[in-house]
Amino acid sequence: MLIDKHFFPRDKVCGDAIGSRAINVLKKIDPSLAAAFESFSEKAPSKGWKLVSPGGKEISVNFKLEGSVSRRMHFDNWLMQRVRESPEIAIKEGVEVESVRRSEDKIILQTTEHGSAECGLVIACDGAHSVVAKSLAGFVPDWKHYSGAVRAYYDGILGMEKGMIEIHLDKRFMPGYFWIFPLSESEANVGFGMLSSELRKNKIDLKSALEEIIRGSPKLAFRFAKANRTSDIRGFGLPLGGRKLPVSGERFMLCGDAASLIDPLNGEGIGNAMWSGMLAAEQAIACFGQQRFDASFLTDYDRRLYEKFLPELRKKLFLQRLFNRPKMVDWIVGWGQSSPAFRNWIARQL
Repeated sequence: MLIDKHFFPRDKVCGDAIGSRAINVLKKIDPSLAAAFESFSEKAPSKGWKLVSPGGKEISVNFKLEGSVSRRMHFDNWLMQRVRESPEIAIKEGVEVESVRRSEDKIILQTTEHGSAECGLVIACDGAHSVVAKSLAGFVPDWKHYSGAVRAYYDGILGMEKGMIEIHLDKRFMPGYFWIFPLSESEANVGFGMLSSELRKNKIDLKSALEEIIRGSPKLAFRFAKANRTSDIRGFGLPLGGRKLPVSGERFMLCGDAASLIDPLNGEGIGNAMWSGMLAAEQAIACFGQQRFDASFLTDYDRRLYEKFLPELRKKLFLQRLFNRPKMVDWIVGWGQSSPAFRNWIARQL
């Protein structure tokens, strides 16, 4: 059974960038899914990125594998439609899980207005504020490994290059970045995210900071001068990866944001979330095949997940802390302007 607190299609606050890892997951599950995504019309190609340093220096690099930018309302609904094609899966929409508890031989999910549901194994994909992660894994927010972000949609932005996402670093708001992710020639997902410990320390309001970055940069102010904001500015939390946390236990597994798998450097999470979901599904098959749901059996999920992600996430966490020095970032970007080899190295890191 699949339980979701929303009805689809529904919006999800996100940067909307979909990297090549997400497409690789579709290929691994079923090549026809990746082929179907190729014909999915509600997306824009993402061929590379432009990085603008705090001092205004710029470098542009193409991705090795092309990605996409798609509103999560559209992309997530496309995924849900693929799930609906499987008659074996019972879908319960508009059902919010309020609490979770474990009995001797099952998990009991208490839901709003629908009583309770029981299962032998729960796979929790319930996001940054995961009820399962709090109740069964004992997760509490660590603000040094957490970011806050806001995003809005704008139309009429000048100077966007087709297929190029933009990352702007502002020395007043680091570690963090302002982004422009094009959805069309003039429309984009625009946002700003920053490490939560710094937000709390400096009492920064994310919505005000987003508008301040646009107004305070002469180049951005010009490009947004005639742009219209077509949505509210909405916020979301980002539990960052880089630590080895328990992502499973007796009768449960955590995936995606619930497992704190977001890239600490660029804030991307959907590819890691989808990969973790694939690994969790494979582990669930093994659990039911052997009728074993104990914590020791489920640790194989942790092992496979961290073999895949932990080295990468720890490296990104180190780079996040390194990139918190505006002069160093200016120097790095300046070096990248003159050295194609170093520029490609930067591309691989980001």
